[in-house]
Amino acid sequence: MDTLIEASHVSLRFSAPAEKKGSLKKWVLDALRGRIHHRHFLAVDDVSFQITRGEAVGLVGRNGAGKSTLLKLVTGIATPTSGSIAVQGQVAPLLALGNGLDTTLTGRENIYLNGAILGYRKEWLKEHEADIIDFSELRDFIDAPVRTYSSGMTMRLAFSIATAASPEILILDEVLAVGDAAFQAKCRARIAEIVEDGATVFFVSHSLNDIQKLCSRAIWLEKGRVVMDGPVQEVCPVFGEFSKLPFFPISEFIPPGPVDGTVPVARFRSRRLGCQLLTSDREEMQNIILKLSGWTCDGVVFRTFPDARPGTVPLLRFLHLADRVHTFVAGEDEAAAFRDQPDAWKFEKVVGHVYSDAAPRLVPVHRLSNPKRPGFVLAVGDAERDAALAANPTLVPFGKPFFVQP
Repeated sequence: MDTLIEASHVSLRFSAPAEKKGSLKKWVLDALRGRIHHRHFLAVDDVSFQITRGEAVGLVGRNGAGKSTLLKLVTGIATPTSGSIAVQGQVAPLLALGNGLDTTLTGRENIYLNGAILGYRKEWLKEHEADIIDFSELRDFIDAPVRTYSSGMTMRLAFSIATAASPEILILDEVLAVGDAAFQAKCRARIAEIVEDGATVFFVSHSLNDIQKLCSRAIWLEKGRVVMDGPVQEVCPVFGEFSKLPFFPISEFIPPGPVDGTVPVARFRSRRLGCQLLTSDREEMQNIILKLSGWTCDGVVFRTFPDARPGTVPLLRFLHLADRVHTFVAGEDEAAAFRDQPDAWKFEKVVGHVYSDAAPRLVPVHRLSNPKRPGFVLAVGDAERDAALAANPTLVPFGKPFFVQP
């Protein structure tokens, strides 16, 4: 089948000043002195997908997930920072209430203005003007300025114009969120007709019922990344459960920045695999939470140095290829034994640098091996070690502890 929309590793980066400037004079002076710092974030982060002719695809995700931004990239309103996106065919976008309408013109005049923007010929619009007005149910107000319309009336007019003919690609962003129940039902029926006529529909909605009724496929976007892409029967139930959970931003349990030159290390536990994962990478922390793979977070368990210092050794993370569990080794001497088994262990990353010997204000981290699995359990401090050993008699101490800042 023909591919009408193809996104390949698309990212869109935004930047914003890191601090608020009180006046234009202060902003200019700070700019001349090089004191303006910007905070960068990815609204869309390495997104790839294909949509073929005749597919009806729903885009789901929490508020701020990047759904509307992705639709702007598809329609050409925004340009990706990296990656590419190709669209083949006529696009009829309906991204916001009143998008493309001139509020100073009447509803009738906007039929011709907005219709021309969407690529309709004037003769065709004259022929179908009555149908557009009848569908919008605005005949009594069609010659009034659009600025006098309510949000629901504006949506009725915009939707009626955009769907007057079956476009090749119809882009809809929460267009069913406004309007009475009867008109929403008319809109759903019109979209269903467009899908049956073979048009490609890319549809954003917070209503999973609408997604499941109108679409055969769903893409779940979270923090600008694709979490899941597949049949609506598989994606929507999983996203539905996730959306009921309270939003859990990283900043609530991971301190925002380094303290005394150290970086925070968070510990995640997998109930299913019976292993742990340490990371000092904030982006990785967020990704672990969003993958919904059974990991729970203990928060920051200790701090490490990002670079080697006197008395420190690297803390390395290895992955067991067969069982997908993690092991942590301190120092290159320990790591050599795992590097010698490339068929069994894969080196992943250096988590940070830790002390190899005890010193004041340092806390020992004990490794407890589980003979039933090839990974280790980490216990921060003697109390946690004793509790872990008491709770699981199969665990045994492994090697010497390393030492960290609490």
